[in-house]
Amino acid sequence: MDFLKRFKNFLQMLGRNHFMIRSMVVRDIRSRYIGSLLGIFWSIIHPFLQLLLYYFIFAVVLKMRLGPEYGGTNFAIWLMAGLLPWLFFGEVVKNSPSAVREQSNLIKKMVFPSEILSVVQLAAGILNHLIGLSILFVFLIFFGVEISVKVFFILPYLLCITIFSLGISWFLSALNVFLRDVGQVIGVFLHLWFFLTPILYPLNLIPENFRDFYFINPMLHAVEGYRMALLGRTEFDFTGFAYLLIIGLILFAVGGLTFKKLKPAFADVL
Repeated sequence: MDFLKRFKNFLQMLGRNHFMIRSMVVRDIRSRYIGSLLGIFWSIIHPFLQLLLYYFIFAVVLKMRLGPEYGGTNFAIWLMAGLLPWLFFGEVVKNSPSAVREQSNLIKKMVFPSEILSVVQLAAGILNHLIGLSILFVFLIFFGVEISVKVFFILPYLLCITIFSLGISWFLSALNVFLRDVGQVIGVFLHLWFFLTPILYPLNLIPENFRDFYFINPMLHAVEGYRMALLGRTEFDFTGFAYLLIIGLILFAVGGLTFKKLKPAFADVL
């Protein structure tokens, strides 16, 4: 009950500060692309070039083939469907250590709801994610992939990734105020996590004796959930979804409590 009360208070706080959050999201997006010739199109170009590189290496050079459950699916479409949730998650987590430190002037000079700083980065990541999803839908239509009603499962999976990412973001942003190496460590950790998640290679290539270890990874279930929803070739994995949701809620609570515990010392340290 205490968690539900805290969550309700958090939602009310977001409601009271919705205008500030919106303004800061717009400022964050502008600061990323202001002065560049292509502007927000860089949010499309970077993942597209990344997709082309992975496609060339794994489909053209290594000639990787998908498992029987994805028989006949274009490798690039399969790859993009799994890459999108990771790009969203990775962007939020990678940027999270700097969330509080970059706004140190606000925190030191006024009473400021610093919890929303991670929410701002999350909202900017969701915007980029929706752009990527829109592009993927164009590709699905172009390649004649039938979009089934399973596509609506994207929403609960996106919610789980959002909760999961926000909890990690709160934890890392608070910790980075006191330990400046957090940003460097998380970059290396995300790189390893990416390759330990079956995004570039199908699950059927993982040896049987390693699969239990892989299933501990919550992002595996997010990636496979997106592929289920977008490609419609597999069935909804209730166990995997429940696991992702539970881990997300646990980290959401841990991250929120850690942030609240360390928040009073931010102004002194910064």
